[in-house]
Amino acid sequence: MKETDRAVIAKLARASRGGLVSVAVAAAALDLPARRAAVKLASLARRNWLRRARRGLYLVLPLEAEPGQPAVAEDPWVLAREAFSPCYIGGWTAAEHWGLTEQIFRSTLVVTAATIRARSEEILGHQFRLFRVPRARIRGAAEVWRGPERVAVSDRERTIIDSLRNPELAGGVRHVADIMREYGRSRERDVTKLVATARTVASGAAWKRLGYLAECLWPAETALVEEARKHLSAGNIRLDPGVHRTGQLLRRWGLVVNVPDLEPTTA
Repeated sequence: MKETDRAVIAKLARASRGGLVSVAVAAAALDLPARRAAVKLASLARRNWLRRARRGLYLVLPLEAEPGQPAVAEDPWVLAREAFSPCYIGGWTAAEHWGLTEQIFRSTLVVTAATIRARSEEILGHQFRLFRVPRARIRGAAEVWRGPERVAVSDRERTIIDSLRNPELAGGVRHVADIMREYGRSRERDVTKLVATARTVASGAAWKRLGYLAECLWPAETALVEEARKHLSAGNIRLDPGVHRTGQLLRRWGLVVNVPDLEPTTA
């Protein structure tokens, strides 16, 4: 490597976030216009000093990396933040983080307002499942430390409400119910905060599922059930939109219970 290239790589490594550097970050670190910085990054990638993650984003390879060695980003959460911003880690991945599930998913679930071409993507050895939402729905996520980096993630309550809004984020309504059971047993359980979160981000469908599942799983939480009734919207929805089977229509919730063994204790 030329000495000038070595100096450039050192600057990029210092400016990188979790080993990742974007065109904008490189332009600032190298004091170059964005176009020239993009050309420089592409040149370094062709010579195997960087590895292209996706358009405009590169992984700085260690100087001791062997040629042909697979390049893997250290932390998928940081990679998601850099690749899909604005975004937060949510759904089943957030549930794993908060100890609300023991189920292991291979992919990292990312809720993003960025333009995406596919629902699933593999970058630098990590698999991502992507759910696109309006930018306004990205606001309000918590932040946690991942080594020296801070990454946005839905908190326990936001994870539940997001999953009630779209059960696919948790891998289906059965897993949503499991997450809610674990939340109900947790010392961090805060039903008041859960209701406040629902008032902020829940849809009519989420309120229906919340009221129904609370009735099933937390029968003592009558105030929560009554709050959900206040927010009922018109029309009927399926308990799990990803399950294509018929079920009983529960008129008081406007809910087609198309997943068995989740019926409430009272008719």
